[in-house]
Amino acid sequence: MKRLIVPLLGISLLLGTGAALADPPHHDDRGPAHRHDDRHDDRHHDNGRHNGPPPHAWARGERLPHDHRGVYVSDYRKHGLKAPPRGHEWRRVDDRYVLIAVATGLITSVILASH
Repeated sequence: MKRLIVPLLGISLLLGTGAALADPPHHDDRGPAHRHDDRHDDRHHDNGRHNGPPPHAWARGERLPHDHRGVYVSDYRKHGLKAPPRGHEWRRVDDRYVLIAVATGLITSVILASH
């Protein structure tokens, strides 16, 4: 019985792949601009609330890049923040208050901004 199963299994595998390869490619005569990708992408199904990637969870010890320094916070007391030490400043980045060292961009404190 085993002598019969192994060859039949091999033949069925060969026939199965041959049928998949024999499927002709689908052509679209309208050109590449009119082609539609049917793959499902969950990033586009957020009920209109998609505003780009989620904000980065900044942490103490990370370096804040120059291109992502946010908005300088001059009225820190109004936002309930302590006075920054010499050489530091508060920045609002991705709905967080981030205390950075001005010279290096190193984050020394992160506080979630209240709305």
